[in-house]
This record gives sequence, structure tokens and C-alpha cells, in this order.
Amino acid sequence: MKSIFSYLILATAAISLSNCTTTSDSFRQKSKSITALSGEKTKIGQTWHINDDCSHADYPATHIVEQPKHGRLQIVHEPVFPGATGKLAKCRTVKVGGVVGYYTPEPGYIGSDRFVLRSPYGYGKIQETVMNVTVIK
Repeated sequence: MKSIFSYLILATAAISLSNCTTTSDSFRQKSKSITALSGEKTKIGQTWHINDDCSHADYPATHIVEQPKHGRLQIVHEPVFPGATGKLAKCRTVKVGGVVGYYTPEPGYIGSDRFVLRSPYGYGKIQETVMNVTVIK
């Protein structure tokens, strides 16, 4: 196959904890916890799909299954450095088109929030990620 799909949702906030539960061979659920500042836009992760030559293959479909109750979630297309591993590790220094998620809590809100994303990973597999957010001042 000419291309390999790499899926990565990484919290870039101060605290990141994860718990993964696989429910079948083609569907898995993952839980991540992040911390965000009240009213501040926070990058919550990125995903990409690249070819073996490090060129952009396409934009992976990322769907919002559940919106946050105390903020706004944005899914945008923008250039990213893929955090590829294995034979695609050579691509880590090449910017490619990617899908990036940003979460912005309501200004003045302090407390917890939650949202759910669904994306493909690998070939014919789906991952659902539950993002638990602690919003601080």
C-alpha cells in the first residue's frame, strides 16, 4: 500500500492522562484528560494521512460526536509536522496538510467539560476519543 494512515490525538495542555479501552478489532475507545485556561484557545490534537514519500495523502475525517457544554470545539485543516513513527519517522520534519482540533472554554468558566471525537486510524478502523477537560483560571 502506498500510504499509511497515522492517527494522533495529543494534548498540548499542561496535564495529559490517557486510558485506552479496545472494544473490537475495528473500533476502539480512548479517554484523554487535558487542562485548559478559561477563555483561551488550546490545541487538543492533530491527525494526518501521508504517503510513503512524506507527501500529503488526504485530510482524515474527524467527526465531533458530542460537543462541549462549556466551550467551543473547532476542527480545522492546517499544515502540521506529523509525529510519524517507523518507516515514516523521516517525515517528522516535513509539514503536511493535517486536521487540528482546538478547544476554547467560555470566558470566566472554571470547572470540567467533556467532548467526544471520532476518527479513522489504520486501515478500516475507527477510534472514538473522549476528551475530559479541566478548565482553570
